[in-house]
Amino acid sequence: MISWTELADCVNRDSEFRYAARFWDATLRLDIGSASHRLRFDAGSLVDVAPCEADAPCDVFVSASEDDWRELLAPVPRPYYQDVFGAQALHGVRLPEDPLAYAAYYPALRRLMQLLSGARQEGR
Repeated sequence: MISWTELADCVNRDSEFRYAARFWDATLRLDIGSASHRLRFDAGSLVDVAPCEADAPCDVFVSASEDDWRELLAPVPRPYYQDVFGAQALHGVRLPEDPLAYAAYYPALRRLMQLLSGARQEGR
């Protein structure tokens, strides 16, 4: 579904993401159906991407079924799939219960979702 190597290169080259994440030191877990990946950021640089367990410790997570991820990453998402917050409110997407866990870097998370969509489209 996603070319993780291409995503890391794309994220680290993307000036919009780098600006939004410039002070972000965090581990983000993406749960795509039964597969999970850990993305580790250091000062906004994506320094490591690796498969992990669904309960692996992280600072922030985005968790959804494969169908919900397909909708989130579609070239033209259906209503309320254009953003993970809306998808969390009205669809099966899960984010941390405490929005303070991701609020400061929400613009970076939104941009990452756009880059994920691009990596999915190119990596079909």
